[in-house]
Amino acid sequence: MPPEPIKIDELPWDLRINGILLRSVQIRWASDSAEDFQLVITHPTLGPFSLHDGFELEMREQGSPWHPVRLEQLKKSLVEGSEFLHADDIPKSSEIAERRLFNRLDAIDIPHRRSPRLSELTGHDECVREVQKVLCEARVPHQVAGTVFVVPSAFRARICLIRAGFRKSPISPAALVEPRSGRAIQLVERRT
Repeated sequence: MPPEPIKIDELPWDLRINGILLRSVQIRWASDSAEDFQLVITHPTLGPFSLHDGFELEMREQGSPWHPVRLEQLKKSLVEGSEFLHADDIPKSSEIAERRLFNRLDAIDIPHRRSPRLSELTGHDECVREVQKVLCEARVPHQVAGTVFVVPSAFRARICLIRAGFRKSPISPAALVEPRSGRAIQLVERRT
């Protein structure tokens, strides 16, 4: 997944595209180089699209007349006028790939270490088992971290748990209370 485009709300000069004044642009990188990026604008009807040489581009600095500019000149001017568009600040594709490879905690098999004394003292162990039982019976895939349950659809999991007697928590809209122990659990949605 490419990095998110950066929105520039204050351009260092005025910009017109096909005669329409723009207030902001987005920058989307195409590679590791600061010169290799796309300028993206958002049209209210058409949505976002990147600029190309077919557009009539005009720019002016404050107090000067409009003058035509090519896309490459515009990009170069934007790089020179922005302190955050330097090549050192742009993540390299190798860094992005490395983050994707090594930041996946769900891909690491970490053995679960249980503290029976702590769960017995708090009563959370029984609550977690009850939630797991309900979700397994309803065939809702889930992962557990303490009393947080990660599910593909929080809405579906909530319906199953409410039917099993759980009630809404007054503390948080994402939390439910187990009826016997009175312990709260939380649902977090993560689509796969």
